[in-house]
Amino acid sequence: MNIGFLDRRITFVNQQTTQNAYGELVGTPVDGVTVWAALDNKSANSSVLTEQDTSINVVTWRVRSSTDTRAITPKYKIRYGTEMYNILAVQEVGRNNELHFISERVISE
Repeated sequence: MNIGFLDRRITFVNQQTTQNAYGELVGTPVDGVTVWAALDNKSANSSVLTEQDTSINVVTWRVRSSTDTRAITPKYKIRYGTEMYNILAVQEVGRNNELHFISERVISE
């Protein structure tokens, strides 16, 4: 992997469940590992879901493999700037060389 292509800073975010003052379970986003990543395979699909025009962007993030990044599962989300991405799958490339996080960003209009 050419690390010169890792030009975007992303943060993996996990939902932590806590209890509020009324005893309700509330999901609270907790920042995890922040790493340098490369953005690949940007594609967009448009469809109508539940009477809303929805655009889905599928993005693959390439990151260097480490102990921290190998612990990331599809339960996490990826934050890039102000955008949030749901992780659909994690692919290991090479032998602990790099990881590909296939994700989607859903935008409702």
